[in-house]
Amino acid sequence: MQTQSDAGQGRSSKTFEPNLKLGARNQVEVGQFQVLGANLQIVLDGFGSFSVLANNILLEEGLGTNDGHGEVKFEPGNWYPLARWLKALERIGNEFGHYLLYQSGMTTPKNAVFPPTVTDIHSALRCIDVAYHMNHAAHGESMFNPGTGQMSEGIGHYVYAQVPGKKQVTLESSTPYPCDFDRGIVIAMAQRFQPSATLTHDASKPCRKNGGASCSYHVTWK
Repeated sequence: MQTQSDAGQGRSSKTFEPNLKLGARNQVEVGQFQVLGANLQIVLDGFGSFSVLANNILLEEGLGTNDGHGEVKFEPGNWYPLARWLKALERIGNEFGHYLLYQSGMTTPKNAVFPPTVTDIHSALRCIDVAYHMNHAAHGESMFNPGTGQMSEGIGHYVYAQVPGKKQVTLESSTPYPCDFDRGIVIAMAQRFQPSATLTHDASKPCRKNGGASCSYHVTWK
């Protein structure tokens, strides 16, 4: 996950509206969207000892290039089809366990470089949505322009809400990513600034594992 202003390559003045696909797990048609290669490489590195097996799936899904030794490499500044990436994550979760998705999600914020405005758990969790859009594109154009502050629509959001009077925030994710992957991102981001932070999935709300359009996470700390 890149969060600095030079990572987004944002040039677009367009706003892309969501293209809904009825009956889909997340209700987002992802065919027009891409994800940044630098972000994919960070996630791939997070697979650890499973990276060799994950490499095979990525190559089968047409992602990255084989370096000649069976390892997948991504060009940091290139955009890759989001639909293929999501399919690869789905296969990895089904074949090797959803904890691996959680683990790889946790790797993303641990390797991120934060702008100086991110100073505590609140600003860190608020910035997830901006970083998410900076690392994704619609028709090859970044979905967040740091120069203008304009964010394009279409791939869902991470919506932050602070619980008044408590050391607790709620983050609702309506992205097309797996729930376990998002849980990893959110808790790793929170623990980077509050090591005691814990995360629970709101059982009273929908979950994308069960066909819901979003998941709600409660983050608390001491």
